[in-house]
Amino acid sequence: MAKIDDLLDDVPDPKLRSELRNAVNEMRAARTFGLVFEDHIPEEVALPGLPVRKGSIVQNRTRPDDTTKYEVIEVDGDEAQIRPVGNGEETTTVPVHDLMVVRRFGEPIYPGLTQVSEVRRGPDDKPAHAVINAENFHALQMLTYTHAGKVDVIYIDPPYNTGDKSWKYNNRFVDANDQWRHSKWLSMMEKRLRLARILLKPDGVLIVTIDEHEVHHLGVMLEQMFPEARRQMVTIVINAAGVQQGGFYRVEEHALFCFFGGSFPRPGPDDYLADEGKAKPPPIWRPLNRYSGTNVSAEKRPGLVYPVFVDSASSQIVGTGPTLAELRDGGEVAIAALNDWRPSDHDLHVPDSAVAVWPFKGDGSMATWELSPESLMALVEEGFVRARRRGAGNSQGEFSLSYVKAGNRKKVASGQIETIGRESDEGPLILGEAQRHVVPKTVWKRTKHDAGKWGKRILREFLGSTQFDFPKSPYAVLDTLAPVLRDNADAVVLDFFAGSGTTLHATLMLNASDGGRRQCILITNNDLSDSDAMAVHQAGKYKGDAEYEAAGIFQSVTRPRVEAAVTGRRPDGALAQGKYDTGYLDSRSHSDGFEENVVFLLLDYLDPDVVSVGRQYAAIAPLLWLAAGSVGRWADRDGDKPWSAPESSNYTVLFDEDRFGEFKLMVEGSDRISHVWLVTNSSQGFAEMRAQLPERLEVQMLYRDYLSNFRVNTAETFS
Repeated sequence: MAKIDDLLDDVPDPKLRSELRNAVNEMRAARTFGLVFEDHIPEEVALPGLPVRKGSIVQNRTRPDDTTKYEVIEVDGDEAQIRPVGNGEETTTVPVHDLMVVRRFGEPIYPGLTQVSEVRRGPDDKPAHAVINAENFHALQMLTYTHAGKVDVIYIDPPYNTGDKSWKYNNRFVDANDQWRHSKWLSMMEKRLRLARILLKPDGVLIVTIDEHEVHHLGVMLEQMFPEARRQMVTIVINAAGVQQGGFYRVEEHALFCFFGGSFPRPGPDDYLADEGKAKPPPIWRPLNRYSGTNVSAEKRPGLVYPVFVDSASSQIVGTGPTLAELRDGGEVAIAALNDWRPSDHDLHVPDSAVAVWPFKGDGSMATWELSPESLMALVEEGFVRARRRGAGNSQGEFSLSYVKAGNRKKVASGQIETIGRESDEGPLILGEAQRHVVPKTVWKRTKHDAGKWGKRILREFLGSTQFDFPKSPYAVLDTLAPVLRDNADAVVLDFFAGSGTTLHATLMLNASDGGRRQCILITNNDLSDSDAMAVHQAGKYKGDAEYEAAGIFQSVTRPRVEAAVTGRRPDGALAQGKYDTGYLDSRSHSDGFEENVVFLLLDYLDPDVVSVGRQYAAIAPLLWLAAGSVGRWADRDGDKPWSAPESSNYTVLFDEDRFGEFKLMVEGSDRISHVWLVTNSSQGFAEMRAQLPERLEVQMLYRDYLSNFRVNTAETFS
């Protein structure tokens, strides 16, 4: 309804405008219960790269606070005649250089990718990470072609909408004075989350971090949008000192997890809540006594009540005596007396130099053992049962018994728990420590999650400065990703609010910790903060100028930070300082970098009326490479050759249908190619060619008008 309010402002008749407002207010008062937010005029994006031509809708980029839209009436050399959209016939003449094309969401756009730079330190067959400078909504639409149903985890840290001008809607910063700031934020998020779900695998995981300003609105939105998902909220302490905003000191942010299909958090070595540094690995040796449960009483399980004979000198288990069940069946113990029976009533023929150990409780009553005599002695032989002498005066007997349960015995067999040796030739095993194996709790408190200490520190050590507000600690992001990626070494991770690039940095760390080949795709725009934009504007530089773009997030923070993380060198050439925490990466300095590949890309907005056919393919070749898994390098079309098959990558494109026979032989003879594109305008022709190619291949169709394959931002996107 905010959209209606905006339109009402344009009604020239005051009486009609007032009557319409009253009617709208009555409708607003009758809204249904639930998460209802205003439907705003669709977002707009500035496209300074597109040429200004007659009929274009433009904005004056030298007046960033003026969001008036103009229609271009005529272009004459370096000047253009313009008039306000929908507001009379008065025209003005301005320099073309001052104008930039604006497109509202819903008006077709043709995206293409251009490589900006790359860093390659890993092998060619290791998937490259991709960092894309783009408006994230358009980039997400583009990825629906390359990655629909292929992304394992989406992790996003959207603007928190605190009212401090941290994000824009329609090229204008949203502050606390904007009465629609919550509904604008929800409108912005809803469109992007809808696309995000298309990209996720059926068993994918969506993670959204947020603070108290929008956490409840977001939670309801996620529930309404994804009712099939299992949702949980984790509270993360990111600033133990706290920040006061007129009330309690806030120390936390929240991570909302949406688990789709059969996805679930995997256990790891830390629950993120137990006292830091005091959490110990779970014990391998467990008491042989059964202290609780339905089978703890002698009456319930008399077959598990028996003496275990332990040699007093060597502490070796040398045998067992008759069970209480055997004594009962032999008539030596009355059935009614099973719970009250004590071994002092019988001569049990204890071997010389041995003592009899019974499963007494601490109060002196009789319990049961966990194992039968046969199972016990079999495990004694394998070294999985041991006796330990108790302290003097202990009421339960001279020795205590413990054993290794079945789960840990499997870990010993597999090598997960180290076997160091035996205490004696036939004695119990000496075992290494078991790793802690726990599912994280829903409240996390770790010093490495502190954004102030570790977000800024890491950025400073890799960039030499901290020209980015509120960078996250990479350890916090790593600990958020690890529970959902721990068992998936080849996962695809997407972050479309990438900011300083922490998600990719955390993915590099996770790969290094377990040898994984996970691939991260980052999407970030090249906007400036409000204060930085004002400083650049004062110097007479605006969006589209080289000086303005150089100060943007992508160019000044994200790209150099990722490059420094991979190479180990800061932008000034100096080695990165510091080391990674030993709890995450052992003995790795920041200057070591990582054996990974990263490609930096710019999403271009192409003009289909002026772009040549060859340039069209060059613009989409990186998209095909992305869709094929980002392996090796892509290549432009080589002259009039009938197909393209980049030597280091795993995809190929057939341009000439008449040469399909030769192409088929080439593909069948390659063990490298996994993705094939066939250029044709005939669905029947495509089907016939596909039927002749090996089933193992992923084969897709490309129209000869390449840009039509990637036409985005169309009205159907919003339906």
